[in-house]
Amino acid sequence: MARSEQEVDWQSTKKTVLERSRHMFNNSFMSDVAFSCEGSDKKFSAHKYVLATSSAVFYAMFYGELAEKNSVVHLSDTDEESLQEFLQFLYTDECNLTTDTAVFVLYLAKKYIVPFLAQKCVEFLEANLAVENVSTVLQQALQFDEKKLEEKCLELIDLKTSEAVASDAFTGVNEATLAHILKRDSLNVKEVDLFKAVLKWSEAECSRKAIEANAKNKRTTMGNAIYQIRFASMTLQDFGQNVSQSGILTLEEMVLFYEKFSGVERTSEVWNMSETRAKEDILLRCCRFDSYGVMLCNTVSTWENALGISFSKPVKFHGVRLLGIEGDEHNVKLEVWSWIIEKKFHSEQDNRGISGFDVMLPVPIKVEANVPVHLKASITGRHYSFWESRVRKTVETSGITVNFETKKNNQFDEIIFSEM
Repeated sequence: MARSEQEVDWQSTKKTVLERSRHMFNNSFMSDVAFSCEGSDKKFSAHKYVLATSSAVFYAMFYGELAEKNSVVHLSDTDEESLQEFLQFLYTDECNLTTDTAVFVLYLAKKYIVPFLAQKCVEFLEANLAVENVSTVLQQALQFDEKKLEEKCLELIDLKTSEAVASDAFTGVNEATLAHILKRDSLNVKEVDLFKAVLKWSEAECSRKAIEANAKNKRTTMGNAIYQIRFASMTLQDFGQNVSQSGILTLEEMVLFYEKFSGVERTSEVWNMSETRAKEDILLRCCRFDSYGVMLCNTVSTWENALGISFSKPVKFHGVRLLGIEGDEHNVKLEVWSWIIEKKFHSEQDNRGISGFDVMLPVPIKVEANVPVHLKASITGRHYSFWESRVRKTVETSGITVNFETKKNNQFDEIIFSEM
């Protein structure tokens, strides 16, 4: 509840402007405006002067030519918790963000032009992205042109597409965000499962529009996004059992794809007829050893390895090759930025006669030119001890210079990447 009773001479008990401002947050003392929101009877007491000094939009609302005359401003586009955190920041420079509120507080910060709060929200969302919320966050990133946040969202969606499109957040995005996701070539999901997720999205969209979820209406809600589904990449069985039975495609469209399945070369001005989600990357390998001088350590143990790398041009980083004892199995935990891969690998000789194993990311990571990438690998098993090995600090491969930074010899043998 808003505070109304005041101590006599309370001002002298607050040492700083911030303390006095914090005291006035949601305080009806000297309040000349209040805010309400959807789904709540609560009213937040506020002060036009404080709001106007924090936001040009509030200044126009309360002191401009068309100043707001109502004593209560009702916001139909927010909820109680988000509104409270937004107003609290205007009085205290502080707010308690959660994964549930950060997106909505970001919306308010953008709406009322409070850039420092918007940045705080973006940083929180970047640090707390998860498959459960990534679709919702992506929609806000697209709406407010937050490029860095958008890129992080798309990287996570590429990495964990199946989980992301199965989430409740995915069914809640708008058509523009849906199309933005579907057009990506790097999604890591079976096309038939993606189609099922889009069907579920269309049913939710029909519900939001209060229309019957029949085939015609579901197709209408999909808009142009449906043309980004790669039906031609499905198996004939998946297409027949799922797409044909859905009623989403017209008879003419069905014939188009069945002819494609039967080997007839068909093209379309509207449909994406690609038979794969992405062109296959040509993998490049860069070895950091100039020569090998190693001894076998027969004791099974866990040892930590670290390596810093950077590239002279933008690349897609796919993984690494680690040295290992031929025929042995190794438990490995590889950390690359926020991604973690934990698996058991079997070591074999490659065409150079060097024993080891590849640790590949599920989806390659885009790395900009000269941006450091820090790799950490925890390996359990028998391993090599190094003597008289020579490592290189820079190696050029296909016109791309790879820089290595490490304090000691370790099991990182090759870097695996492709050109952008």
